[in-house]
Amino acid sequence: MVRSMLFDEEFKKDLKEGAVSLMLCNLGDYISGYFLQIFQPIIMHAEILLALLPAASDARGDVYSSYGSRLGTLLHLGMAKKLIRAELMALSSILILINTWIGLLTFVVSIVFGKYNLEPYSTVFVAVLSAVISSIIMIPSTTWLAFTSFKRGINPDNVVAPIATLFGDMVTVPTIVFAYLIATDVPRLFMLLFTLVLLIIPAYVFYRVVTRGENDPLERTWNILVQNMPIIMLSTSMSMFAGVILMTNINNIVKGLGILAVIPAFLEDGGAIACRFSSRLSTSLHIGSIKIKWIPSDSWTLKQFLLNLIHALMIFGSLSIFGFAVAISRGASIIWGLKVIEIVMSAGLLLTVMITILTYYAAMVSFKAGVDPDNTLAPILTSIADIIGTSSLALMLIVMGG
Repeated sequence: MVRSMLFDEEFKKDLKEGAVSLMLCNLGDYISGYFLQIFQPIIMHAEILLALLPAASDARGDVYSSYGSRLGTLLHLGMAKKLIRAELMALSSILILINTWIGLLTFVVSIVFGKYNLEPYSTVFVAVLSAVISSIIMIPSTTWLAFTSFKRGINPDNVVAPIATLFGDMVTVPTIVFAYLIATDVPRLFMLLFTLVLLIIPAYVFYRVVTRGENDPLERTWNILVQNMPIIMLSTSMSMFAGVILMTNINNIVKGLGILAVIPAFLEDGGAIACRFSSRLSTSLHIGSIKIKWIPSDSWTLKQFLLNLIHALMIFGSLSIFGFAVAISRGASIIWGLKVIEIVMSAGLLLTVMITILTYYAAMVSFKAGVDPDNTLAPILTSIADIIGTSSLALMLIVMGG
């Protein structure tokens, strides 16, 4: 059965498209780690930025992956051009609201853990401004990628979510640091007014829907906000725990040569695999090519399971080599470098198996409940992948690290 899957043309197409986008996702995380090293003095001076980084990074991935997933579904249904304005309004509103939320959470964390580097409006300003700067790259590139890939016969579900994660990872660290440097240089009144002016966008959507009702074109925008916001707020709140761990344990983490360098890519890879799989599941459920089943038995689903494992071997294999190279360059022995490969590969495969099973059942439950998986799965799966990934890596460090 496995042999017949490997020679299936659709399987080979999905394998190629998914592998390319997921490997590009890895590249973005390597670049993110490089930026993190460059800006280390600034980040160590304002340690609260460490708490902000995971939530902000996940927010980029959550929001743009969900947006790309919805575009993929609309393209398959032939409705993308008609509804693109409502989609862009929803995207802008979510970005502003969720980063305001992240800024407030970051300030609470700073108070609880005594890292009072920024005031409330400053943390909100940094989070929102970094999102605005990122959007200059993210919105055009994600939209273009969805339409162009579909036009050229490439399934957007295979490429948009992982590559959106790639771009998000590349811009998160530099935009947060840039926004922080601006926050230290501008008046408080400017930061407050900047945030309030941007909040007019979601306020306008609410006003239109309330005054004009279901006939308003922005009704879809409002529905997306209602379905997306609670999930993304939950997922970014969960991601804040990862930020707290990073902030409070940074000195201990860097002792394992090579491990710190793979953490950003390691966590994002689990989320990217889950988002690609959930996007495919969502589209297939919408167009009726698969049915809700609590025990996966159809050939299409089993092929997707196998695809995830092959993709995991590829991306975690390259990631483990990257960790090996970093460890050796930092003065570690060859024996420890090989241990890094073993730890990353084992933890990565464990993460992939667990997140694949969770993604499948989450899609089934969401669709059966009448909630669009495109609006709910990507954000929550990203945060779950963070938790599972961190646990898997910690477990393998204990078992294999010696």
